[in-house]
Amino acid sequence: MTPKVVDFSALLVAQTKPNQPYSLFRAVQDTCETRFGFRFLTILKNLPGTGNVMRMHSSEADYPTGVFKPMGLTQWGRVVLDGGQSWLGNSREDVFWAFPDAELILSKGCEACACAPVLWAGRCIGVLSLNSTRDSYSSEDMAELTLIAQSLAPALI
Repeated sequence: MTPKVVDFSALLVAQTKPNQPYSLFRAVQDTCETRFGFRFLTILKNLPGTGNVMRMHSSEADYPTGVFKPMGLTQWGRVVLDGGQSWLGNSREDVFWAFPDAELILSKGCEACACAPVLWAGRCIGVLSLNSTRDSYSSEDMAELTLIAQSLAPALI
């Protein structure tokens, strides 16, 4: 079986399209669906100093956009938002450790969460998050997901 390859040029072209940031968000969603698959995807904007992130895009109706989520003061927030590091969780325990809305995430059959920070000038300005069934993502996937996340920087500055 041939591994799927990410077409990064499609993400760069999406940045040139009208209807931003939606055009770019949709291109990232389509790329992640093709390359990794997911039950749902979210794109979060970091709001430093507030303890919150704001959901900018979601593939799931239960996760509407424009909503604040208190992630900045969590252990997950220290790793991803403050530390600018990717985070991979592959169990119920990981979901409970990371997310205040763990019950909702788990109710959708998601025990795997792959989160990649969007970095700009050395700080985390947002996060790309994929959620799926247990063990859907590997540490090898994280390098590629982190590069895909970087394409979101213009939309989150």
